[in-house]
Amino acid sequence: MSISLCMIVKDEGLVLDEFLRDLNHYVDEIVVVDTGSSDNSKEIARKYTSKVYDFKWCDDFSKARNFSVSKATKEWILWLDPDEIISKKDLEKIRELVKNRDYLGYRFVQETVVNNKKYVQGICKLFQNKNVKFVYPIHESVMPCIKSFNGKIGKSGIVIRHKSVYNLEKAQYYLKLIEKKSKKYPESSVSKEKDVIVDIFRNL
Repeated sequence: MSISLCMIVKDEGLVLDEFLRDLNHYVDEIVVVDTGSSDNSKEIARKYTSKVYDFKWCDDFSKARNFSVSKATKEWILWLDPDEIISKKDLEKIRELVKNRDYLGYRFVQETVVNNKKYVQGICKLFQNKNVKFVYPIHESVMPCIKSFNGKIGKSGIVIRHKSVYNLEKAQYYLKLIEKKSKKYPESSVSKEKDVIVDIFRNL
């Protein structure tokens, strides 16, 4: 089974080369969508793939993610960010997971540490390339789409360590997108998301 690594990036030059070098041997295709970098992110990406695209940022992570998936040609989609770390053992496990087509997607455990405080959530990071779409402008997810297909989501046991860096401007921007999400998708769990961002905001 083949895997497309799909990414959206902006000014990730400091970490992108090491990230792609580590992942390159575990995927069959790399798709990088740049949302407005002013550094050398695109030049670095082109060392590993010809599939580098520009996307005009529109305050909606799901639209950028769906654009990246639209450029993928392999059977499975693995979506990651350059500040996410997966062990070699778990990368090898991904190659085994995709042999099982009974599941439309697999949930990973994401651990984000901000100011020595850990936030843990389950995210479907690996799914079959079968018209699965992301929803939500922030904290985008494919799980609502998979569930609408009555597809099964398996637990992978894979842990991602997220090295996200927050500042006051970023926290305020995320809060704005969460408010936008709550208006368009009132059924989503925005209250918990808002609590997390507010907690991060207080600890900056």
